[in-house]
Amino acid sequence: MPTTVIPPRLVALGKVLILAREEVVAALLGLMVELRGSQPRFLGRAELAQDAILREMPIAVLIDYDYPDCGDELLEAVRKVGAVPILFSPFRIPSEVESFARRHGVRSFTLPTDIETFGKVLGNQPGGSSA
Repeated sequence: MPTTVIPPRLVALGKVLILAREEVVAALLGLMVELRGSQPRFLGRAELAQDAILREMPIAVLIDYDYPDCGDELLEAVRKVGAVPILFSPFRIPSEVESFARRHGVRSFTLPTDIETFGKVLGNQPGGSSA
């Protein structure tokens, strides 16, 4: 019986929870997550971010810099489940986002970004760089 081998780049790398203030930004990031081979996940209606993190057990959480709960408590909840917190912003200047990210020891990027840069930031290796 023939065996199908799926190339490593096509194997889903895991779930990526997206916490964005704007639905259109969440949708865009969801497409980028899919292009990188992972599964985008989003908050349910009226769901708390911490509940979604526990429900999904993601490998990474993309957190909008302007998300209402963005801060130490949320970052700790992400780390507690072994996920990588990644800060992003579609509206802030890169230096502002990078400064916050450095203080909290997290990866970051700003929009717009290209798929290669996004892939580097999303990478599964701990301690990835900011972009």
